[in-house]
Amino acid sequence: MTAAAVSSAPRRNQLELIVAGATLALIVVFSATIDSFLSLGNLRVILSNSASLAVLSCGMAVVVISRGLDLSLIAQTIAGATIFGMLISNGVAAPIAIAAAIATIVLIGFLNAWLIAYVEIPAMLATLASSMFLVGLLRFVVLRGEFLLLLPKSDPTVTFLAGDIVPGISMSMVIMALTLAATWFLLDRSSAGRIVYAMGDNFQSARLTGLPVRTTTIVVYVFAGLTALGAGLIMSAASGAVDFRTATNGTLIFDVILAVVLGGIPLRGGRGGIGNIVVGVALIAILRNGMTLMDFTAQTQDMLKGVVLLTAIVIDNYLNPRDAETDTVGDL
Repeated sequence: MTAAAVSSAPRRNQLELIVAGATLALIVVFSATIDSFLSLGNLRVILSNSASLAVLSCGMAVVVISRGLDLSLIAQTIAGATIFGMLISNGVAAPIAIAAAIATIVLIGFLNAWLIAYVEIPAMLATLASSMFLVGLLRFVVLRGEFLLLLPKSDPTVTFLAGDIVPGISMSMVIMALTLAATWFLLDRSSAGRIVYAMGDNFQSARLTGLPVRTTTIVVYVFAGLTALGAGLIMSAASGAVDFRTATNGTLIFDVILAVVLGGIPLRGGRGGIGNIVVGVALIAILRNGMTLMDFTAQTQDMLKGVVLLTAIVIDNYLNPRDAETDTVGDL
């Protein structure tokens, strides 16, 4: 990393401490105002409900660290779950259905990366167009304009994905833990991870020094797509349906970006890791759970999350001011 990246490390730790402190403050406030907040049952609810957010945040974090943005993640959760659900509903064996869903997501991730790395379309525009195309195509071809694809709840694979591995530990928690471990390995223990940080820190320098930035871009967006598939299987199995409104109402992608930014991963890229993801998801999960238990309306929750996101961006800009090296206007 460059000197600028190294010099920002203490401030990045300071931001993580601020977010961790805010999380602890929320726990204290909710514990004092909500009787059941600290119960073991509610803790399980928080973990289970935050699993899909954590999995998606892993994919988005890797993309953002590489100085990109993937607005098609939620559409890919829908796409993967739709392929899986459609096949098992027609009697296809679960392993084949999952393999088909994986192949579909890998293809989507590859196409996103190709548009970004080779056609050189800005990541935000490429993935936004990809998202709109995917949702529109699947609704037209599969659902004929409807919003819900029902899954066979009696199917053993659906039951397995929605149930517990052992009492107290759900399959969604296991998928979350495995995704966090895979993200840690990619970022901290692989050569691709080192290139991801180099791309985010200074993309032009990484390319001029001969690093395989285009190939790594493919790895990044395919990995993000696979996390979307994992989240899609979790959500659809839990609800018994694939709900296309998850993609069209925009709330979940907002929460994912919110978790990443709150965790301390700057949208300019080049910094961040697994600890940032955990901190950001923890704050959002506790905030959502507390507001739900306090019967806040969805509109009020969105308003408060918007304030939190704006505050996080202001703090991030203060702790990590733009300069000639980190300014990335137009890169997204």
